[in-house]
Amino acid sequence: MADETFTASAALRTPTVIKWGRLIERTIGLFLAILLALMVVAITWQVVSRYILSTPSVYSEEFLRFSLIWLGMIAAGYCFLNARHMSLPLLVDILPPRPQRVLKLINAELSLIFGAILVWGGAISFMANSRMRTPMTQIPMGWLQSVLILCGIMIICAEIIRILRLMDLLPVDPQAPTPRTGATIFNLLVASGIVFLLGAGVVTLWQSDWMAGNVRNALELTSTIVLFTTFAVFLVIGSPIAIGLAFAGVLTLGLQIDLEIMMPTVGETMFNGLDSFGFLALPFFILAGNIMNATGLARRLIDFAMLIGGRIPGSLWQTNVLANMLFGTLSGSGIASATAIGGIINPVAREKGYNMAMTTAVNAASAPSGMLIPPSGALIVYSLITGGSASIIALFMAGYLPGLIMGLSVMLVAYWYAKKNGYEAESTRPTRSEAFGLFLRAAPSLLLVVIVIAGILGGAFTAIEGSGIAVVYSLLLALIYKGLTPRGLLEILRDTSVVTGSILFLIAASTMMSWSMTYASIPETVRVLMTSVSDNKIVILLMINVILLIVGVFMDMSPAMLIFTPIFYPIVTALGVDPVHFGVILIYNLALGLVTPPVGTVLFVSCSISGEPIAKVIGPLLPIFALQTAGLLLITFVPAISLAIPRLFGL
Repeated sequence: MADETFTASAALRTPTVIKWGRLIERTIGLFLAILLALMVVAITWQVVSRYILSTPSVYSEEFLRFSLIWLGMIAAGYCFLNARHMSLPLLVDILPPRPQRVLKLINAELSLIFGAILVWGGAISFMANSRMRTPMTQIPMGWLQSVLILCGIMIICAEIIRILRLMDLLPVDPQAPTPRTGATIFNLLVASGIVFLLGAGVVTLWQSDWMAGNVRNALELTSTIVLFTTFAVFLVIGSPIAIGLAFAGVLTLGLQIDLEIMMPTVGETMFNGLDSFGFLALPFFILAGNIMNATGLARRLIDFAMLIGGRIPGSLWQTNVLANMLFGTLSGSGIASATAIGGIINPVAREKGYNMAMTTAVNAASAPSGMLIPPSGALIVYSLITGGSASIIALFMAGYLPGLIMGLSVMLVAYWYAKKNGYEAESTRPTRSEAFGLFLRAAPSLLLVVIVIAGILGGAFTAIEGSGIAVVYSLLLALIYKGLTPRGLLEILRDTSVVTGSILFLIAASTMMSWSMTYASIPETVRVLMTSVSDNKIVILLMINVILLIVGVFMDMSPAMLIFTPIFYPIVTALGVDPVHFGVILIYNLALGLVTPPVGTVLFVSCSISGEPIAKVIGPLLPIFALQTAGLLLITFVPAISLAIPRLFGL
């Protein structure tokens, strides 16, 4: 048996197998890049046909709708192949090696089961909808829904590969020596046994008289407990968050609908969850930001930010904050801002003798501020989750002042720290002509935001069309700056597709959870629980803020928004809170979570760039976090901070 295992391992290690696997991955990446490029062409044509030729193209709109779904699903499968889906491996990281391997095998098997469910549901949808055709292009809907089968197959293949690697049968490096663990089959049997027992236990419990009685007598409370307990279990064991969202929704609905009937509908529900034209703004704004990142923009913005920051004590820290705010408006990503700006500021700060723990804290705490200043992907996602009750452009305008408050909080603490420790402002000042030259270098990049926001406000184009214009404008700048090669553009298109796919798959999976929450009246149950404590709006908002701050510590922004927006949104709107105001509160809250361990991704990135340990950065970060939290309370209880600019423009 040992010889057979060794032979299988050696066969799987052959360069041919590895080569074919990499070829398939590159082919999928190329397909995603080409598809996104075609979508850019389609949105450009839509703008031209609508506003120049005065003949709106209905074909391009239909193409964009379904291309987005294909992009999201294929990119999601690609993310599984590259292990790029969001998860929270807290339990995995603290376990000894053997239990850790068993837990990873359990997660792989659970994802594999979900892939099989997608294939099953996709095949049923394909057969059921093959005769139904799209309105304009007359493509059979079944063929479009076949992407569920492809996504499921990719997930299955990815998890089989992962299982083989966990069993030391397929290493990442084909040249690595063959290890003999002697316990791999046993680990797999243990993991499979646990998964089987859990599945059998769920089916038995769901069909029991005890559960039937709970569902009959307390449906809302039982559904709430099942939903959050299931999701918490998947989160703790380190499963991809999207898998946890989908399974939590399925098991909650399974309380009222037979699981055999429910399972085949999972794929079609996820497909329909992405069938929204509004989601197009997400990949296009991400793409525009990525293109701008590749044109040397960070250096230009830092030079421009130095005009203001250089006049204030702790000038490098002030410049870091201002550059993060400017760069974040274009990239829409706290991680991108922390990486690009921190990567340039840190060497200079070290050379000039700045405290590197404080430098790291300033970079981390200010990077998320650009996620509130438009155009912002987080604001777009919130608008879509609320069904457009809060318009994208109103949210864009509402994000300006809160974003400035988040950034200014960091600047105030940096100023106090600089004065206390003798970090003076820059002694040399640029001349007027030099300052004007720096402004001219940064102006073309900053003009992107002006064009997009002014165009949407003036009714020249919609927010979705504005995202397409942002891509075209950023491409023009890339050509002018000569900062982008064809190969570089291809990589940007692929990377943008992957990031978009990860987010869209989360959104699609959350559709199951949202459906189950609505079906079981879970938001109403939460409302009753919260109002049983107090029916005062101030108290309710304080409770929501505390919950979101805690959630942000353990969960990334995207899944947290998808889970908690449908729960809290009906509660706050019933109390008279404006949907736009609540959107700003929600995103400000969760942006703070990006800098708080253990899931503070922006903090981790900032520390990795500077080389400072997190333990040293926490100290200088605490007063910044305290002031930003005070800013959160100000935004929460003074709605005019968020709503003044939207109301000024009649939004």
